Amino acid sequence: KLFAVKYRELYTSVPYESEEMLRIQHEIDDLILKNPMYQECSFSLCDVKSAVSRLKLHKNDGSTGLNSDHIINASDNCFTHIALLFSSIVAHGTVPDSFLRSSIVPIPKGKYGTASDSSNFRGITLSSIYSKLFDNIVLFRYGDRLSSSELQFGFKPKSSTNLCSM
Repeated sequence: KLFAVKYRELYTSVPYESEEMLRIQHEIDDLILKNPMYQECSFSLCDVKSAVSRLKLHKNDGSTGLNSDHIINASDNCFTHIALLFSSIVAHGTVPDSFLRSSIVPIPKGKYGTASDSSNFRGITLSSIYSKLFDNIVLFRYGDRLSSSELQFGFKPKSSTNLCSM
């Protein structure tokens, strides 16, 4: 409810003429559709919703204080803004610094190790929720055209780090 109230206040805080906004939206849509790179550079509401559906629940964003639940429970208005942001990123060829930030968090390797011994921990990196969404869209769109090293075992379908050990 808190988020619903805050977003309602945010999206209704500036008065506007509906007809004028519609005219501007149609004008922008026409300009975008005339651009030959439109399909490659644009991200749609459907792209973002599909990427959001692949997020895992309760995953923290290391740098902004967001977690995946914030995005999973967001509205289509939020997803539309994310799609516009991603389209701008591709069109302009630059990403916000916050997309590049991550946090390394120590995770105990097992329950029997000593907490005071650093060798009993492994680091995991918490990436930006937005960069996860962007990655999800790119991998969904272009995954069949991408390849990784045969020495990569983790985070690959039908593969695991156990295969590397064997």
